[in-house]
Amino acid sequence: MLNQRPIFLHCFTHGGSSMLVDFLISHPNVCNSSGETHKVFKPGTAFDVGWPRLKKRALYDYPIRLVTRQDYFRPRLLEERKPVPEFLRRYIDRILYHGRFTAMVETHNLYKYDSVPYTKEELAQCRLLTKGLDGIVFTAGLFHEMYPDAKFVGLTRNGLAICEGYIRRGATAEMFANLYNTVAGKMLEVSQQIPGYHILRYEEMVGDPVAFLKKVYKIADLNIEEVPKFRVLTRPITDKDGKRVLIKGEFRQVLWYPLDELKASIRSDINENQIRQLGPENRERFLAVAGKTMEKLGYSLN
Repeated sequence: MLNQRPIFLHCFTHGGSSMLVDFLISHPNVCNSSGETHKVFKPGTAFDVGWPRLKKRALYDYPIRLVTRQDYFRPRLLEERKPVPEFLRRYIDRILYHGRFTAMVETHNLYKYDSVPYTKEELAQCRLLTKGLDGIVFTAGLFHEMYPDAKFVGLTRNGLAICEGYIRRGATAEMFANLYNTVAGKMLEVSQQIPGYHILRYEEMVGDPVAFLKKVYKIADLNIEEVPKFRVLTRPITDKDGKRVLIKGEFRQVLWYPLDELKASIRSDINENQIRQLGPENRERFLAVAGKTMEKLGYSLN
């Protein structure tokens, strides 16, 4: 395989995983592959329009769907994935490998350090990291077979906080609760099947980023001492009044912080603020479906 010792993240959409990606690709020997896993194979970004969109569908998406008879890398496909023949595994590996160079035109993989750009030769030697959302957790078995030396991290978050984000975008509490049950349930199952599959919590990351980073870097077999500064891509968060605000900088601006300054750049009350906006009725609807799953993940329902 072209990719050696890759790192796979499994996360919820709107679950705060972009921060974890930023922290991990801050290491000079880790690069991303076109953002989220499904975007490597499927068109949908601002750069996938016209001919590039058709080309990506024809070369990346359709061959995999044709062979597997499944929309394999669709995040909303919440079901087990079919076996993949060896030739297609090699094809998927090559697509993932070349995705690291495609990502150079976006915000990822441009800088090895603050203001120090990668060369293509350096990027070619990096360990690959991909972020799989929702149903992509069902590909864990495939990637474990393809890359026995891979590292896996499942990132969970208080479902009530994520639910607020879904409702804000037009979903219902019941719809998200069913998704939460399925994805979290699969994470728990995979953690028992794949040695070294670790489930971590978003709340650890924003509550004590220094301790969390030391933990996740150890899991990923990365030396945190090799990172002079950690990148943070600015995004709006929900404040106590329910408004979407930026803590610092401009929207989608890359800022860099030494490890001991990270905590000052992160709000630890984001969950609390979002849950407050959820309201008691939607809270009860969500917990009626997904409350037991929350408890299995170690979250209090109070």
